[in-house]
Amino acid sequence: MRVITGIAKGYRLESVKGLKTRPTSDRVKESLFSILGDKAAAGMFLDLYAGSGAIGIEALSRGAPAAVFVDNSRAAVQVIRRNLERVGLAELAEVHKADVERAISLFARRKLDFGCIFLDPPYLSGRAQAALAAIDRSNLAGPETLVIVEHAKQEKLPERVGNLELCRVQSYGDTEISFFVRQDSIDY
Repeated sequence: MRVITGIAKGYRLESVKGLKTRPTSDRVKESLFSILGDKAAAGMFLDLYAGSGAIGIEALSRGAPAAVFVDNSRAAVQVIRRNLERVGLAELAEVHKADVERAISLFARRKLDFGCIFLDPPYLSGRAQAALAAIDRSNLAGPETLVIVEHAKQEKLPERVGNLELCRVQSYGDTEISFFVRQDSIDY
């Protein structure tokens, strides 16, 4: 696992040991950031179920002004912090060991404004839809926020979760990336 481009290009990232964390493949990551283009650097980046932090670190490497990482695993949080130090981007990041839904509420109360919110919950766990509902309830996604969910292809997400509307789906083998925007958002 490596940083693909930007100021941290080429750095190898540590992954979380064990079978509970499944890192996003370099192929999927490269495709995701190709789709995002300049949007990845347009605002703060939120990486939920962050695992090793590879997606948020890629966003920082490509110019995101700041990134916030959330994972409920102590081991994952330690790996994220080490990876941020390794690539020299720790000063641009917040790392939280927390339940994702509680973190979403906290960030909404803090009125944090994210350009992109990325979720990579455990496949087939049902957590993707629950996190989308929490994002919608909290109004964490603004009119210009893109919400991105990595999930198993067989786990079909609804076309609408509250005010969040599915606008694009990309498939990569057994993985899908689903993109959501608010109904009142500017065109994606």
